[in-house]
Order: sequence, then C-alpha cells, then structure tokens
Amino acid sequence: MDLVLVYSPFCTPASPPYAITRLYSFLKNNLDTMYNIEVLDLNLFFHTLKFDKPLKENLTLFAEESNKVYSQNNNLVVEGKSPEFLEECLNKLLALKPDVVAFSLIYSSQCFYTLSLIKELKKLNIKTIVGGPAVNSKLIEEADYFLKNEIELCDFITGEKVYDDGVKLNKLNYNVVLDYSIYESDYFVPERVIPLKTTTCCFYQQCTFCTHHGKGMYQEFDLEDIKQSIIKSNSKFVFFIDDMFTKKRILELAEIIKPLNVKWMCQLKPLKEFDEETLKILFNSGLRLIIWGVESGCDRILKLMKKGTNVKDMDVVLENSKKVGISNVTYIMFGFPTENENEFIETIDFLKGNELNIDLISTSVFGLQKESYIYSHFAEFDIENIFEEERTVLEPKITYVMKKGLSNQEAKKLRDKYRKTLEKINKFPKVYNFFREWMLVDLK
Repeated sequence: MDLVLVYSPFCTPASPPYAITRLYSFLKNNLDTMYNIEVLDLNLFFHTLKFDKPLKENLTLFAEESNKVYSQNNNLVVEGKSPEFLEECLNKLLALKPDVVAFSLIYSSQCFYTLSLIKELKKLNIKTIVGGPAVNSKLIEEADYFLKNEIELCDFITGEKVYDDGVKLNKLNYNVVLDYSIYESDYFVPERVIPLKTTTCCFYQQCTFCTHHGKGMYQEFDLEDIKQSIIKSNSKFVFFIDDMFTKKRILELAEIIKPLNVKWMCQLKPLKEFDEETLKILFNSGLRLIIWGVESGCDRILKLMKKGTNVKDMDVVLENSKKVGISNVTYIMFGFPTENENEFIETIDFLKGNELNIDLISTSVFGLQKESYIYSHFAEFDIENIFEEERTVLEPKITYVMKKGLSNQEAKKLRDKYRKTLEKINKFPKVYNFFREWMLVDLK
C-alpha cells in the first residue's frame, strides 16, 4: 500500500506540521517496509505558489492578504467551485502515486480545501481517510474512512486489529523520534522552528470552555525521544505545543534539553509554583518565550472558568518571568458568560498594571464549543438559549442568548473600544500572534 499523509491549506505556514510528522514517524517505526508512507504539506505548497518573497518578509501585509485569500477560496468551495491551485495541488499529490490519502485536520479553516481534494480523489477512485481535532461530520460523510488515532491507522494499513475489547493483540512501539528532514522547503520564518509535544493531551482538562484535550487519556512521551527529535531536526528553535506542563514535567524537560543549546517556547498556566527560581532554571535551559493562559483579570470569572488561578498569583508570575529574562505572551478571553462591563475593565486594568511584564497580548472573544462543559451545563452560566445554524462545510454555527452579562457582540465592541490601549502594551507587532515562531527567532 502507498499511503500519503496530507496537511491541507489553510493555516499560517510558520513551521512544519506536527500531526502528520508524528503519524509518519510512528508508522515508520511500526510497519513493515512493504508499506510506503509519504508526507505532503500542501498548505506550504499553496502559500509558496501564491505569495512571493517580498510579501513573506512583510508579516502585516501577509496577514492582510492571506486572510483575503483564505476567505475567497473558502467561499469558492461553499459555492461548489474549485479553489485556487486545486489542479496544481492535486498533481503534486498524484505524483506520489497514492493508493490511499489521509488528511489530518488541525484547524477548521482546513476543512474547505480538504473537501475539494477529497471530491477530486473520489473521481479517481483513490480512497481517502480523515482524522484530527477539526474533522467534522461533512468530511466524514464525504471521505471513505474516519480514523481517530495512529493505532486505528495502523489497523487500517495492516488489516490487523491492535486492540479487541480493550485487549492488546499486537505490540506497538510508542518510542517515536520525529523526523522533520522529510520537509525540504523553507517555511515563512527566517529559521526553522520545529513543533514538539511531550504528552498526548492536557492533564488538567477542567477548564469549562475548553475542548482541546478531546477528553483523551493523558500520557507522557519519553523525554529521550524528544531530545533525539531535536538533535535529528538540526534545528536551534523549538515550540513545545503542549497545552500546559506540570512543574515537575517541565523541569525534567529543561534538564534533558539544556545541553542541546536550543531556544524554546511553550504554553503554561500562570500558577505560583512557577516561582522565580523555577523560571530561572527554565531560562538557563533555553526557554525564551512563554504563552500564558491568563484568560481574565477578574477572579470571579477565573473561578467560573475553573482555571485554578487567581489575579494575585498571576501578577507575581508575570513579574518573575520577565525578571529572569523570559518574554511573556498572554492569552485573554473577553466576553465569558456572565462577564459584565466592570469585570471586562478589570481585565484591562490587570493588563495595564502588568504593562512592563507583558510583551504581547493575544485576545479572543468567547465562543461556545459543542463538546465543552459550558455547552452541556449552559444553565449554570446563565445561558438562556442555544441556537445552531447549519453551514455548508463546517459544523453548525453556535450562538446563544444570555440572561445577564455582556452579549458576544457587546464584548466585541468593548474590545474594539480598548484596542489602542491594548496595542500600547505590546512590545512586538500584534501580527506575531499568528507568527509566534518568528517572535522566538527574533528573541535569539
């Protein structure tokens, strides 16, 4: 069998894709050589065709132009038309002579182009597989197979079951060293930054708004494999894309990668356990940028979110991080259910109070996700009604009506009102929220 793992347009082409790289490395580690596995980053291929080098070097202009391109092409798919470069992407794929094509969908924005590719492959009698966190019922219906993970993919390729009623039938090797040498082209960042994960999913899984973890089983990968993945990549920049780390785990990671002399970034929850001493150890191991899940500067809202954090501790953590030399990005979520205007301004005041310690603010307005705790227990959050509006390619659009607090539109208007206030705090261009890899390279 000849299998091609595909990463579809559209998302920012800042680094090689983690998901298909791990799938590829896992399959190579566990399958006989009679199975030919290839990877293809069509997202990068599309961007290389569409955008010339001067545009790649102007991030603000690139962000503006690429957003237009994504929107225009997605609308073409909705209208039943072919997106740009579909023939070129298809030919690039067919040159690998696949029997089966597997699409890994990380972002909902990838669903549109994937749908077009699946329809074209179907005409050629080439089987298709879909999987990943952004896969939806429309794509599952169009594709030949929907597989949840690498184990099911192994089952499919070999025709043998690894598990049957929870009993392990075949032994799989989960010690995987990722191979980023399979990508030859340059990404839209001056130096390559490789993404790595040290765990299967978030260990916390209690934030009431979150669906990222997919209610998966938390497992830690062998840190020696992480170390060897970095060495094999020959890259000096690493983005650890885990949703968060325990203090124990990140200190173990820091110890094992310190001798590699790499610069790295990660995502953390601002807990007081990340004290100055701990942050200093992390900095000395090469940590230069932390994206903190702050979300709100109001303790009542943080409690509703079940973040397990508080404003007082966050103040100290951000100060200590900056003190040891680490740059800080803060995730902020406005418009959480029942948040009122005064509480919105509490978050603004929190950010202003930490102006010296914050390098970049990344804001969003709350959106209700179907698999979240809030969706299943909406009455606890004073949500009166939930509405679903059918869409052509994506799952239904979810809207809601609040009994009290800011509506979604009111939260957006307030964010716009305070946009200049927030931008004054930023030490880096706000476009770096789409190119955090570039920010890490700039910090070298």
